[in-house]
Amino acid sequence: MMYGQLCTEFYDADKNFSPNDEVSFYLQMFSKNDLILEPMCGSGRLLIPLLQAGLNIHGIDNSKAMLESCKKRAKSLNLIPILIESNIEDIFLPEKYDGIIIPLGSLQLFYPREVAFNVLQIFKNHLKPNGKLIMDLFIPWDALYKDNEEEFNTREIKTSDGSIIKSTHHNKANKYEQIISCENNYKKYINNKLTMEEKENMHICWYYRYEVELILEKYGYHNIQCVERFLNGETYMTFIAENS
Repeated sequence: MMYGQLCTEFYDADKNFSPNDEVSFYLQMFSKNDLILEPMCGSGRLLIPLLQAGLNIHGIDNSKAMLESCKKRAKSLNLIPILIESNIEDIFLPEKYDGIIIPLGSLQLFYPREVAFNVLQIFKNHLKPNGKLIMDLFIPWDALYKDNEEEFNTREIKTSDGSIIKSTHHNKANKYEQIISCENNYKKYINNKLTMEEKENMHICWYYRYEVELILEKYGYHNIQCVERFLNGETYMTFIAENS
């Protein structure tokens, strides 16, 4: 999937840059001599603070809108990030990385699952020997415990230019396939007048802890660890695995 302009504007207005504790975690994982890659870096929620902290990090995303926002936000902080516009499934980069990081469940957006498995192999091919793969995954417990597997919700947010973006989400969970199908609609209003609308369809897959460990082992990762972290108001399983 690819995030559009309205989704990008909503995301930037809704999510602040990564907090200090999230940044500190990666500073403990990597040194300033390491070369790091963040696939699906978006508009730089994490990438920009890591650059500010002195880490050497490249970003990839298939969304032109997200990358343009990342460049703009970085420029305001006198930073010039190295960004690549590409589908993750198609990358073949000249560098090998000491670390690849996928925060806040971004890996779960790959659908069907075979695409995610292929991506794990691609990541492995881009890691140095013993390079680290670090990824946050979440389980949508709320969706699992509801009697009605369909969910509708609406949010609105005010952007920096004073406009209002309203987002409507229709989610349907399949507990047995471990997939949520999402239909999202974004509408932008300026002075109560609808000026732009954008629709988005996506899937969110989820995985359980030991399932993930078996998958990582299958694709050649070792020294696999799983730690629980509270990020962005949610509980995540953070997996740390090394390339063989």
